[in-house]
Amino acid sequence: MNKLLVPYLAFNTNCEEAFCFYAKAFGGGKTVFTRLNNNPNNPIMHASVSFTKYEGCLMGADTGKNIPVSGIAICVVLPTREVIEEISVKLAEGGVLVQPFLPHPSPHQDDGGAEVLDRYGYTWYLST
Repeated sequence: MNKLLVPYLAFNTNCEEAFCFYAKAFGGGKTVFTRLNNNPNNPIMHASVSFTKYEGCLMGADTGKNIPVSGIAICVVLPTREVIEEISVKLAEGGVLVQPFLPHPSPHQDDGGAEVLDRYGYTWYLST
């Protein structure tokens, strides 16, 4: 049986907005939102996005309160430097591109990574 570790992210009231943002940043994905009594005015009880172009998904929910994000980062392994550069710029919209793509020393300079603090307070490490 394959096991997969999936980040579960907490949001105050903007879970749906965040998951649509993440799906767009990663080039598309299938998003599913569950609300109490299926009422569109209720907070998100559970959300998931399965990315179209890359293996993996995110899950999360609205908590109704501010939760400080501390000491955790989401690491994503991507196929190329170009993909990392493209996605890091998108994730940094409204956030901070902490470290643009930094290549490893020669002879592995095509490998490397970038760091982004997104607009929702989550840190992303994107690497090859």
